[in-house]
Amino acid sequence: MLNLNWQKQIVLAMALMLLATGGLAQDGENAAATVKISFGTDIDRESRELVGETTTFSAGIERIVCLTLIMGMEAPNSVTHVWYRDGKTMARVDLNVASSIWRTWSSKWLLPSWTGHWEVKVLDSDGRVLGSADFDVK
Repeated sequence: MLNLNWQKQIVLAMALMLLATGGLAQDGENAAATVKISFGTDIDRESRELVGETTTFSAGIERIVCLTLIMGMEAPNSVTHVWYRDGKTMARVDLNVASSIWRTWSSKWLLPSWTGHWEVKVLDSDGRVLGSADFDVK
C-alpha cells in the first residue's frame, strides 16, 4: 500500500471495501466482515503490531501468534480462532470485538515435535468462517 501509517491504511481499506460492496448495510443488515490474518513470534504491546511476521517457522519454536484485523463487523461481537495442525483441532480461542475496525490476537504454545502444516480459521459468533490462513513449522 502507499506509505501511510496503519491507521490511515485501515481507513483507506474500509473506504475501498465500502465502494466495492456498494456501501453500508441498511435496515439492520450486518455488513460482511472482512479479516486479514497474519502470523509471527510476538506482539509489540505498545504499537499493537506483529513481531517476526512469517508463514514458515523453524521446528522448536515455542510460541506462534495469530494477529487478526477485523473490518466491518457490528460491535460488540466476538470471533473464535480455531488452530489446526495437519487437519486436527489443536485449540479454540474466543476473542471479543469491540468496534467495527478491531485487531485481536491469540497465540499457541508448541511442543518441539509439533511440526507440520498449521491453519487458523476465524469464525464469527454463529460459527461461519470469516477467513483462514496457514503456516508451516519445519
